[in-house]
Amino acid sequence: MLGCGFQLKGSDTENGEAQLDGMTIQLISSQSRSELTREVSRALTAIGLVLVTDAEQEALLVLTLQPEQFSQRNVSLTAQARAAELELTLAADFTLVQPERDRIDARATVTRQMLNDPRNVVGKTEEIRLLREEMRRDLAAQIARRLSHSLAN
Repeated sequence: MLGCGFQLKGSDTENGEAQLDGMTIQLISSQSRSELTREVSRALTAIGLVLVTDAEQEALLVLTLQPEQFSQRNVSLTAQARAAELELTLAADFTLVQPERDRIDARATVTRQMLNDPRNVVGKTEEIRLLREEMRRDLAAQIARRLSHSLAN
């Protein structure tokens, strides 16, 4: 069946993700209860990997996730020297160990920009919180895509 070629982001199963079904992976995180760890776990199971949590079971792959790093900087200022636009960056380092291949050390980064109203501190704080949640999901999806791509090659 031929189609128009349209495909949802993250739904690519022809480029190796089908091979991942049933492969076991152990996720090691220094912050095992963090929101990033939960999002990465969801993303890994969504691409077909089976998470091994029991220490007695041996996993084919081992993903070590470092804590997320969040930063915020002013991009532009108002006439009163207050931040008019902010750049938010969320990053995390991770390591993938797989049998008979070189260890992969990488960093995933997501950046967003937002307008800032210095008179609305509560609104700004809530917007940053919502953006950070969205960035965390994007970061987890980026890590899962990188794993999928490296395993497919």
